[in-house]
Amino acid sequence: MLVQFSVKNFRSFKNEAVLSMEASTDLDHIENVAEISNGRNIDRILKNVSIFGANAAGKSNLFKALTAAIIIVRKSNSSQPGDILPLIEPFKFDAESSKSPSEFEFVFIAENTKYVYGFTATSKKIVTEYLYMYKSSRPTTLFVRENEEYKFTSPAIRRELSPIIERNGENKLFLATAAAWNSKAILPPFKWFLRIDTYDPITADNLMPRVESLLSDESNLELRPFIQDLLQKADINIADYHYTSKEVDVDEFIKQNPPLSMLSNLLPQKTKRIDIKMVHNIINDKGVEESREIDFRDESAGTQNLFLFSPLLLKAFNEGSIICIDEFDKSLHPLLVIHLITLFNDPEINKANAQLIISTHATELMTDTIQRRDQIYFMEKNNQTGESELYSLDEFSKHGNKDIRKAYLIGRYGAIPNIK
Repeated sequence: MLVQFSVKNFRSFKNEAVLSMEASTDLDHIENVAEISNGRNIDRILKNVSIFGANAAGKSNLFKALTAAIIIVRKSNSSQPGDILPLIEPFKFDAESSKSPSEFEFVFIAENTKYVYGFTATSKKIVTEYLYMYKSSRPTTLFVRENEEYKFTSPAIRRELSPIIERNGENKLFLATAAAWNSKAILPPFKWFLRIDTYDPITADNLMPRVESLLSDESNLELRPFIQDLLQKADINIADYHYTSKEVDVDEFIKQNPPLSMLSNLLPQKTKRIDIKMVHNIINDKGVEESREIDFRDESAGTQNLFLFSPLLLKAFNEGSIICIDEFDKSLHPLLVIHLITLFNDPEINKANAQLIISTHATELMTDTIQRRDQIYFMEKNNQTGESELYSLDEFSKHGNKDIRKAYLIGRYGAIPNIK
């Protein structure tokens, strides 16, 4: 599980922004908190948080920071000498910051062990990198790297990792290189980065490539009833669906998709054609129930998004993975957003303690009947300096502000547009 993410000198974050998933001592909504064993200690971790703020406040930049760090970790081993590090964008409205490295840090629990992993990087090289683990209340250093100098505090770890140094490069992360060489000490934290996914606003276009293999997996007997149940509880009149996928010649594919004719020379000779039909049970004019099929592309954007998001939800609930979504409420009704949030907080559904991190404008979530105060975050930008600031509702006194939504909309917590 993710305990904390912090970023500094990235896009609109000149100073450090910290997103903490660690629960406060508040006893409200204990079902929203997962208690995870960390060796001798118990960590209380939030299952989801929601980030609110005005347009252009920096919410998307937080998700871009998560995406940048994750992609750099995952793709590090494919980097060649001299390759540019992707997605590194320091704060540009300050001369010193624009020339300094961006900083990323993750605190997380993998295989019942807490780790702290971070790195700083420019577009050309990794400047610093470190990995600590907690076997007790004090951290144990696995490695610390400053440019091309490495330090290992444990003789056993030194023997295991020092031979790998020569296989690393200035634009590659040592975490990824050591994992590629099957370091037993490094594999658990590296594999954790394979279980956290970030998404731009969920749409059919960006979800389809990620769920195609899940929808075509006929051995997954849980998926169809899960999707049917989710759609019906969302009050969407869809009883079932039919999914087919097959390879076709490019000419046949273009016949089905005429707008792509201009790209015919760029498409492979064989491509995959996906066909989804949604089954609606309706009452005809004679009062008889019958089934009708509708092409998936003719459904509403919200229905498409929810349908394609469903396999990712089930996968997260089964594996305890982490889903981060910018503009989560795009094309979704606020009550449906609330319903999806409550699924993550339901211990009978979310048995593996999956986590959901979202940005949203659905202020209906701002109530202590749904979320704890430490689950509500705000993002505000100083328009004079261009700097974004992230802070939690839990930093404000709760006395005299029982209606959180109303207090937010009248400006009690900031993070709203200053409309002239």
